[in-house]
Amino acid sequence: MPENDIVKGLRAIVGNEWATNDPVIISSYIRSIISPDAPLDFYIVMPENTEQVSKIIKFANTHNIPFLPRSGGTALSVATPTVLSNATNLEHGIVIDLLRLKKLQILPDNCTATVGAGVTSFELQKEAYAHKLRANVAEAGAHVCANIATTGIVTTWGNTYGCFADNFIDLELVDTDGTIRHHHDLEISNPYATDNGFANISLSPSYIITEVTVKLFPVFDDEEAVFVPFDNVKDALEMVLELGRRRVGLSLAVLSYKYLAEFICPTRQVATDFEDVCKNYLKLRYVLDVVCTKDDKKIVEEIAGYTIDQSMLKTLILGSPKLASLKESEFMKILSEEEDPLRAIFAGPMRKHLEQGLDATPENIAKVYDSDLQGFFKKIYERPEFTNVVWLHAFRILPSRLMRQRMTMGPGGAIWAGDTKHILRWIDMFAEVGDKYHLEHALGFISPLDTGKFIYIEYDYFYDHNNPNAASNISKTLLETTEKSLVMGNIFTLINYLFKGIYRKEHVLYPLPKGLTPEEDTIFRDVLQSLLGDYEQW
Repeated sequence: MPENDIVKGLRAIVGNEWATNDPVIISSYIRSIISPDAPLDFYIVMPENTEQVSKIIKFANTHNIPFLPRSGGTALSVATPTVLSNATNLEHGIVIDLLRLKKLQILPDNCTATVGAGVTSFELQKEAYAHKLRANVAEAGAHVCANIATTGIVTTWGNTYGCFADNFIDLELVDTDGTIRHHHDLEISNPYATDNGFANISLSPSYIITEVTVKLFPVFDDEEAVFVPFDNVKDALEMVLELGRRRVGLSLAVLSYKYLAEFICPTRQVATDFEDVCKNYLKLRYVLDVVCTKDDKKIVEEIAGYTIDQSMLKTLILGSPKLASLKESEFMKILSEEEDPLRAIFAGPMRKHLEQGLDATPENIAKVYDSDLQGFFKKIYERPEFTNVVWLHAFRILPSRLMRQRMTMGPGGAIWAGDTKHILRWIDMFAEVGDKYHLEHALGFISPLDTGKFIYIEYDYFYDHNNPNAASNISKTLLETTEKSLVMGNIFTLINYLFKGIYRKEHVLYPLPKGLTPEEDTIFRDVLQSLLGDYEQW
């Protein structure tokens, strides 16, 4: 491509290798910040530091060119097939790719890390673990700074480690004028406060976080993972609320059988059969997943009666193909006729037979892969990390398996934990809307926040993002569930807290919102139209 004045100006800021308008390079950003049907009228620029980001923004403003930042593009790729792309994608202009901002410094003496915008969760966690510390991070490929900005890093560790502004000590950011700011600057207005009203919706960032000083937490020698199995969500919800209020556990969440199967099974087909076994034979429909110290483990065991310990969890991971193959077997049919199949299999005489029968070894789980890959996967599963549930939680390498079959959309949000019936009605609403649009769907996870005062819920819908009709249905599902949630009241939806991650949770989650009135609902739809343009009604 010929070098025009804009490319020359950008290269003067970042160097000749780091700015381009080459369509081949631009096309690699399609579906993560550029719509598939957009003309390739873009510039890609990769700054190395905060000062260069500032200069790029000032240059763009001088030439009246729109711009948007991009880190890994995970959230953007989820939004692109849906109506959200009307607000999250760039129609033309400058894509500011932040991947070169790779500063990463662990300060073990004060339990913090300085993290640039190009650093992923895995990279940060790996360095933190080298100092026997842990970061509160999202999935392995998520970029830490972008994740703070987008959602405030809401995780299963959130009840203990916090969320939103709890995650960091200080921020370095660049505003839309190109001004560099820090949260410790004395002359700035309160950087932690925001309006949490239903009409205050932002679907694109008003700032670029280029560097953050995040908190780190100690890793204890006696940490262990314990699962509590349930055949219904009500009992699982009541126990996770109890533990959350007692501040029991470091990581605390209820997972559906689908989440469990997707995470521990090596292939999609094994996961499908494993789901069937869990749901219809074992009656293992939900698990309360707790990472805790030995003292907290005693409390969990006292409340639960029986649990799935680390030894059995390792067996289930390595033995998942064998367990999945038992679908429709005589053993499973007999087990399903037990009054309490879960107790029989995990706390009764059948446990020994199950452990022996699953023949859970790295060699056997590797057999599900093509023959030329079996040696590689045998070595992978021989590594202790890949059957250590605490490590898998901390490094979050398994959630990507949710999308090995197809794209997912996970709406949800935070709901006041004081009314169990209200929470259950909310979960039922997500299921009803999924059925309405003929989508595959399931509860993802439930996790407490703010010492059990709130419950965070992700509900997942699965769809073919290359099918326009399916993408249309997922868009209507997202907007309809958001509206219904706001009408119900005491709920903060995903759309409502997007790009509020730098604010204090006390300002994002409080005061509790009342349900929308018909007049307020009309205003909400008007706000959506102002952000998304014309969209298909539900």
